[in-house]
Amino acid sequence: MTGVLCFFFFLFFYGLTSRAEIQVTDEAAVFTSAISLAAQGDLSIDEMQWLNQTINIGEFGRDGHLYAKYFPGNIFSAAAIYRLTQPQADQPYFWHVPKDVNASMGAVELAASNRGAHFALSLNALFGAQAMTALLLLLLRRFRWETAIISVLIVGVGSDWWYQSRGFFSEVGAGAWLITSLYFADRQKPHASGLALGLSLLFRPTNLIAVPIWLQAAWEKKSIGSAWGIVLGGLGLAFFNWIRFGSFLNFGYGSESFLPRLLDGLYGILLSPGRSIFLYSPILTLAIPGAWLFYKKEKTLTLAAAVSAALYILMAASWHSWDGGWSWGSRLLTPIVPLLGFLAAPAIDSAWGRRGDFAVVLILALLGFGIQLLALAVNPLETLVNAVVFSGIPYNETVNSIGHSWLALQWQSLQGWQFCQIDSYALRLWLGSCGG
Repeated sequence: MTGVLCFFFFLFFYGLTSRAEIQVTDEAAVFTSAISLAAQGDLSIDEMQWLNQTINIGEFGRDGHLYAKYFPGNIFSAAAIYRLTQPQADQPYFWHVPKDVNASMGAVELAASNRGAHFALSLNALFGAQAMTALLLLLLRRFRWETAIISVLIVGVGSDWWYQSRGFFSEVGAGAWLITSLYFADRQKPHASGLALGLSLLFRPTNLIAVPIWLQAAWEKKSIGSAWGIVLGGLGLAFFNWIRFGSFLNFGYGSESFLPRLLDGLYGILLSPGRSIFLYSPILTLAIPGAWLFYKKEKTLTLAAAVSAALYILMAASWHSWDGGWSWGSRLLTPIVPLLGFLAAPAIDSAWGRRGDFAVVLILALLGFGIQLLALAVNPLETLVNAVVFSGIPYNETVNSIGHSWLALQWQSLQGWQFCQIDSYALRLWLGSCGG
């Protein structure tokens, strides 16, 4: 019952605050693929060729059609939700193309059902709730119920997980299945853990780096055969590539790759004013002492989680675009936010009865919650576009400087704030009478 209550609480919370709109070109490409699958039974997005001429969103397959370069998890999930929620008669859904992308396109129809589109674009509310539920059930196995509930609340509403769960990027689904894999591994269920990890690969293939999570359960249970779930996930990805591009190994990313700029990437995702995971999710700083505290009690599980998180950080720092593009927060590290939340819990647990330590936890939680409210108040992407495209602030300064960091720009954008600027479709529609 506790897990059910947790799931529906976060589903409602993330759903209510969901953007439920396309904001960046990556989302447009994934959404168009999902609608094509739901309406036509294929994955081609030929109607987006105009966009591909400006921004690389995919490649042409062997059949001459354009296909998005992104992964099947969000595409298939959004297609299913769209089919289930679209009414028989409805107004179409339009994407208002940002002027910095194409000044002449205006509004482009992407789906026949406006209602179904908004439900599909709220997909991550479902995966966000799944992750917090898995994290709660995992923590309840290891800590007192007060620690478990407080830890999940802080991670759920006081970290970048909230913002990402309001959007449409695939990292949330990847993180949801990754923490689910850890939950089943802790329960010594290697088959379920392997299947969850295999499902996470359909959202982000880089989740294969977290195989130590499954391996520690498989090793203790002497069940290496439980890797079938991981294998199926890999085969699903390969088949998805073959359908689109006629090659099992072609993901459609072309020349995009990992580059040897590890130190720059590590500084950026860990310490920079514009992308640091510890700045956007302050509570996760406790994962460092928390991992040490938990290691004293449970070495194998701690090593599996910590090694997976460390490898993921190294991998993200090595990506040619380690900043995650024009996306708020530490997007590329989103899949390990619940994992780091699990490692932070021992530090939160040890703070009970220590006024100074608990004050630190409270301050970090309030800082994180305040940053999430700042992101909810105004669309952060509009803030960045206004600063970089129309005000001439160099993009690198939004990442590396303090005065022009994205957080600082977002704070400045609140001058003259009105409720209808809030970055939530449902809140604008229901509470502010702002229109759709």
